[in-house]
Amino acid sequence: MTNSPKLSLETIAQLSQGELRCEDSALLISEISTDSRGAFARHSLFIALTGEHFDGHEFVENAYKKGAAAAMVSRSADIDSLAIPGMALIIVDDTLGALQRLAAGWRALFDIPVVGITGSNGKTVVKDMLANMLAQEHTVYRSPGSYNSQVGVAISLLGIRPEHEIAIIEAGISRVGEMARLEKMVRPTLGIITNIGLAHAAGLGDLETTAAEKVKLFEGLGDGVLIFPEDCPPLDPLELPGRQLSFSSDTEASDAAYSIVASRDSGHGFDFEAQLEERGVHPFQLHVLGRHNLSNAMAAIAAADQLGLDVESMRRGLAAFELSPLRLEMHTTQSGITFINDAYNSDPTSARAALSVLKDYAGSARSVAILGDMLDLGSRAKAAHAQLGRIVNDTGVDLLICVGALAEVVGESAVAAGLPPEAVVFIDSIDGLDSVLDDQLVAGDVVLFKASRNIGLERAAERLLESVAPARLRVDLDAIRHNFHALRRQIGAETGVIAVVKSFAYGNDSTRVSQTLAREGVSALAVAYADEGIPLRRRGLTLPILVTNALASEADKIVKYRLTPFVYSSSVVEALAEQIRRRRERAEVHGIGVHLEVDTGMNRVGLKPNEILEFAKLVQRTEGVSIAGIMTHLAAADDPCEDTFTLQQISHFEQAIETLKQANIDPGIRHVANTAGAWRFPQARFDAVRVGLGTYGIAPSKAVGAESPGLRNALEFSTRIIHIKELNPGESVGYNRTWVADSARKIATIAVGYNDGFPRFMSNGGEVLIGGTRCPVVGTVCMDVSMVDITDVDDAKVGDEVIIFGAQGGRSISVDEIASRGKTISYELLCNISPRVRRIFVRQ
Repeated sequence: MTNSPKLSLETIAQLSQGELRCEDSALLISEISTDSRGAFARHSLFIALTGEHFDGHEFVENAYKKGAAAAMVSRSADIDSLAIPGMALIIVDDTLGALQRLAAGWRALFDIPVVGITGSNGKTVVKDMLANMLAQEHTVYRSPGSYNSQVGVAISLLGIRPEHEIAIIEAGISRVGEMARLEKMVRPTLGIITNIGLAHAAGLGDLETTAAEKVKLFEGLGDGVLIFPEDCPPLDPLELPGRQLSFSSDTEASDAAYSIVASRDSGHGFDFEAQLEERGVHPFQLHVLGRHNLSNAMAAIAAADQLGLDVESMRRGLAAFELSPLRLEMHTTQSGITFINDAYNSDPTSARAALSVLKDYAGSARSVAILGDMLDLGSRAKAAHAQLGRIVNDTGVDLLICVGALAEVVGESAVAAGLPPEAVVFIDSIDGLDSVLDDQLVAGDVVLFKASRNIGLERAAERLLESVAPARLRVDLDAIRHNFHALRRQIGAETGVIAVVKSFAYGNDSTRVSQTLAREGVSALAVAYADEGIPLRRRGLTLPILVTNALASEADKIVKYRLTPFVYSSSVVEALAEQIRRRRERAEVHGIGVHLEVDTGMNRVGLKPNEILEFAKLVQRTEGVSIAGIMTHLAAADDPCEDTFTLQQISHFEQAIETLKQANIDPGIRHVANTAGAWRFPQARFDAVRVGLGTYGIAPSKAVGAESPGLRNALEFSTRIIHIKELNPGESVGYNRTWVADSARKIATIAVGYNDGFPRFMSNGGEVLIGGTRCPVVGTVCMDVSMVDITDVDDAKVGDEVIIFGAQGGRSISVDEIASRGKTISYELLCNISPRVRRIFVRQ
């Protein structure tokens, strides 16, 4: 370490090769952020990045108002420092390049071991396992969350501080050429490759290219150690850098330097014996399910050993490791209160991020923050909690509940910053939290739980979660974001994305999904009926909301809530005009845009191409109504056997557009493609595409799936075992005795039935996952429960999780598999999941 580096404005300007404009060049920067949407820490730096659909320079002034002390901006943006008095500016040619130079320069100031981790899967798990072990003897810094992108790695490196003895940095890529830039920043002294797969097939292509790109992280490794999986064919033809040590979790004969000699499933993880390169065989315990995690554990053990960690410290750290539940779990109770559970860990950075999420998802609803102590901050603890209190006030939280002595500092600081004293509640411990929540919370509230794990606040949050019905649909918002951007890369920046969130977003809660996609940059939302658009407006969503089935009787709602209807009927246009006239008199609305719907062969609703001109002229003559777009529905874009018909539909649509243009009528936004069309027919993309099911990583057909690699499944349907019984040969199960045991069997009753959306066709042969084992449904599916044969599951017990569709223990059941059994489609299954099934939204 070189003279305890300090992240001052002067240092930042020097390392980033920027021009500093400020009054205090010695000002120490506490934090660096590229997101202007959240609250800023005091003395933080905002970096104005630009992308295909955003320009951070538009938000520099907003960042200053939220607390940022300085901003790094591009010279070409011509930001005037006089226009933002008091804000320091660092002027650079390119903000992303400057951020990466800054990160590289900052990392170079630290002469400590830096572990670089890459691979297609398991990077975060290996990082956290290794950090858990090393923390037994060292002060360890690790990348926060899954910060492994071009921006995330840079931000991660800038978190290293003089007190850290070892740094662990996670690096991920999705395109060729990206890893070379990360290597210049990270410069690892020890490397780990977890595995090589097709997690980013769209950008990296085949396994060989993926392997070659991943290895580039370690080009400067020199004599350092590279740890990699023994059985990984894509690595075989490559000349690997460094001193190479392989690992294996296969208990069969292995030549790996680090391998598992024997393992036993303990029911809640694994007991195993591992051969360490030069230290012999040692026993370990891993309290995490999933055999694939044994491979992750061996990678982490190998790295810990090479860093000189004592074996007992390794054992203790690995035994204490837990896979934290996915963070930011969101669910809404039957009383209408939404809980955001992020109480698994807390530090100043994640607390600020969680407060931003709270405000984003609360919208116009009341926001309640329940904050506990942030631990492991040492001498900085009181100052960090005081700073968080100021951010609570700046964020605009409506009610703050402080649990614990340090959290009391948060509340006091928030009041000092301007939060009304009556908006703050202090509690000594979590024991009194339940009664406070009963007194304070009302329907519609959005509530955040945030604290370090040892405080126990997560147990209070989990009690509330467990009070919800056992059948749950988990929606991974990060996967939805990933899928949106995968599509965006496929269709290009010039084409907009209309997110179809009709039918409760295909059964997944249109509000949460819409809020997430609105933040990512969708062009518009689409719903089936006006009533589905109203709650989105009430949540504060302002982007266009299209209504695919506009009824004349609902014209008042469409106009009042500024919705955009698809039209093909003169009666609807006349009804809209009448509502506009009424509201104009009260100065509530000036007009409304509509989208013309063309029937090109679906023969459901819409105007025939030869009817489009006269109808368009009618709309033009109608006061207050204007043409904002034109669209059609593709009938069979997911079926290659019908591609000729699909191309005919596209041709008919183009003819309709040409008809309007020849009459000097602007058709507005043109959109044709659904999920299938967006992936399979580039000529159908026009100005925007409409995507629904694809948002969740589910393909409408195998043909679409083949065209859309790299998407992530965003949905998991689960429940719990509520009873277990032993059956003798000849005993039957369920209504009408449709299944009879042919031998002694063990039967579990699970809390899901056809009223929840577990279809009756799953009777006698459908399967679920319990303990990573496929278990057949026996007997007839009932309204509220079902029965499954768990004879082959060791140690199954009441309360165990049951996966209807999703993954568990390395195995999975897809919604398409279930649909195929019932000779139906995934759309129907998703839309039939009952409101009784709690939707839980998760974000990393």
